[in-house]
Amino acid sequence: MPNESPKEPPRAWHDWRNDGRELAIVVIGVLIALLAQEVVQGWEWQQKIQVADAAMREELLSDDGPQMVQRLAMHGCIASLLDRIRSAVEGGGSRPEISALIDRYWIDDRTYDHIALDAAQAADVASHLGQDRFTRFASAYNRMGVLEEVNHREATDWAALRSFRRTGGPVSDAERDQLLGAIEALRHDDMVMWLGSTRKVPTIRQLGQLDQGRVDGFLADARDHYGACVLDYPTALRQNHATRM
Repeated sequence: MPNESPKEPPRAWHDWRNDGRELAIVVIGVLIALLAQEVVQGWEWQQKIQVADAAMREELLSDDGPQMVQRLAMHGCIASLLDRIRSAVEGGGSRPEISALIDRYWIDDRTYDHIALDAAQAADVASHLGQDRFTRFASAYNRMGVLEEVNHREATDWAALRSFRRTGGPVSDAERDQLLGAIEALRHDDMVMWLGSTRKVPTIRQLGQLDQGRVDGFLADARDHYGACVLDYPTALRQNHATRM
């Protein structure tokens, strides 16, 4: 009888069921892995958003905002003193008289930062904050760079005012002209800082209360130089861009 080659037995139905079960397990495993990854990424974004939110609030409510309140509170003192210096210069005041008035002029040379906002945008956190939430922060930070630029220029103009020579004979016309230029530059700087503060402080306060300790510290520094002329916190907050000191 001739040898017959063995035939492969037909694949059993339960083998197909096993394959289907294995495939389902793989698919479910992939889905679980993807879901876990989304959960982790979502948690990471939430952490980043919380950190960015806290950093921006800290910068605005404990730094930029309180500094602006100081500018509001001492704006009238600065304007009045610049008027007195100008009157002395134009009225033929002596070198000691003009020098004494110049030495009374003071500004708190601080920075008006937007570091936290820049960091949030660089890390793409801003796009995950939500439009309304991000708009509130963007509005509070709007034109902060302009204030910082004027702040630096103000320091330079202050140096020009203080460069007036304290010793020597009568004040020359050239010296008087130089002083008048510095006075008006400082007047413009202060007006820009004051107007910017009147517009930004209400917007910043919509994000929360300003750090009271920082506000008190800045106002105390201003009073060390200008005394009772410096407004208190509530009065300073009531100023707006239509108010002229």
